[in-house]
Amino acid sequence: MNSVHSSQKDENASLASISLPPRPETIDDRIRFQIEKLTEENSSVWTSPDYNRREYLHSFFQYPAMMVPAVQRLVVNIIQASKPGIKNVVDPFMGSATSLVACMENGLNCYGQDVNPLAKLIAETRTGPYYVEAIKERKLHLLDAISKDDAVNIEANFIGLWKWFKTDVAIELSKIVRAIRKEQRLAIRRFYWVNLAEVVRISSNDRTSTFKLHARPIEEINVRNISPIREFKNRLSKSIEDLERFRDFLAANGRLSKGSYKGIKKITLQDSTKRIVTPKGQKDFFDLLVTSPPYGDNKTTVTYGQHSFLPLQWIDLEDIDESAGNGFLKTTMEIDSRSLGGRIKHLSDLQLESLFIKSRTFEMVYKQLLFTTNERLKKVMIFIQDLFSVVEQISYVMKPNSYQVWTIGNRTVGGVEIPNNQILKEFMSHVGCKLVAEIEREIINKRMARRNGDSVLMNVEDILIFRKVG
Repeated sequence: MNSVHSSQKDENASLASISLPPRPETIDDRIRFQIEKLTEENSSVWTSPDYNRREYLHSFFQYPAMMVPAVQRLVVNIIQASKPGIKNVVDPFMGSATSLVACMENGLNCYGQDVNPLAKLIAETRTGPYYVEAIKERKLHLLDAISKDDAVNIEANFIGLWKWFKTDVAIELSKIVRAIRKEQRLAIRRFYWVNLAEVVRISSNDRTSTFKLHARPIEEINVRNISPIREFKNRLSKSIEDLERFRDFLAANGRLSKGSYKGIKKITLQDSTKRIVTPKGQKDFFDLLVTSPPYGDNKTTVTYGQHSFLPLQWIDLEDIDESAGNGFLKTTMEIDSRSLGGRIKHLSDLQLESLFIKSRTFEMVYKQLLFTTNERLKKVMIFIQDLFSVVEQISYVMKPNSYQVWTIGNRTVGGVEIPNNQILKEFMSHVGCKLVAEIEREIINKRMARRNGDSVLMNVEDILIFRKVG
């Protein structure tokens, strides 16, 4: 009899020692607690101007409206600490790969996609491989090829070439292009192309004070003296230093093997309204999403595509992606037209009513916009439709009880505020996600227009954390 009691005690003790995973609601509480704790300790922790947005590899190219790396890291750290075991992360609007680089520091498998070829090039370069020593060696050959090139033929050919580039500038850019093409390793060529992209940006006749293509006054162009070759040399040295610093950081944390990231990193040129790419098309694949979508159609908010148009004219698109053909450069507006809300299309009454059901807030906004112009109404309507398409595509590929971090801001159109934050909350609820936490942060020094045509952007943005209820 004693042996029976002893056996039962042992079994009960064994069962008691089994550590059951915490309930999803418990993890939600942990995340909220950590956010509240950090905010109480430092009220400016989510906004602080001391953050360096150009830290590590974020100085390669002046990409518009970049997220703050330190803030992204902080949020990812909180979620990862609250729910250990997170492996796969996705950003469907990766832009310059701020979120992906932050997640690489945590050893996560990183998947990113964007409709802009320049974004893909920057993301590929920032996420490695980090062949620093090879780049240092090959740099000497590159600069030697540039110095020995006495040709005057121009390597770019597009309508408006001479509007945007002085002859001497175009000749020097062409020498750099020809020298880059002689490099055999794709990863190194991409590193060179990114640096060239920034040189194109600052040496063209385009004003750097705005993201839209806007030529400088002719008198300013005539007296402007800039050497793309000199700028390229200086930028190359700085970029190699940045690459080496980040390589050493990852290596010190055990994240690298032979110069490449140990985890998986997959960068895709893809329209996120149509599909979120996963290995073999798997559903329920990602543990975490970290992203910041556009706040409206690019043409009236931040013209990422126009900002990329001139640099891409000098870059071999096949080095970016096999699908990055000249179709992306048909016009200065083509890339922006392929982005959220960029294509004007007709929504049937049934489609519109379906949107109203998913977001009553959007229904109220729609009724207010009826008193503005038809063009404004259409732009907002198509943008919101596209935003839901992305939310829906994402819902297919996120695991049950996975987390999503969205950084989003509101704007006004024709005097009507478009509450993107509330509309997104309602969309997420419609696809079975629960709002876990909300952080409001002031936008400081973010490279985005406060006013662009009839669109005014807010001075704050929200970080919304959701969980897919499983």
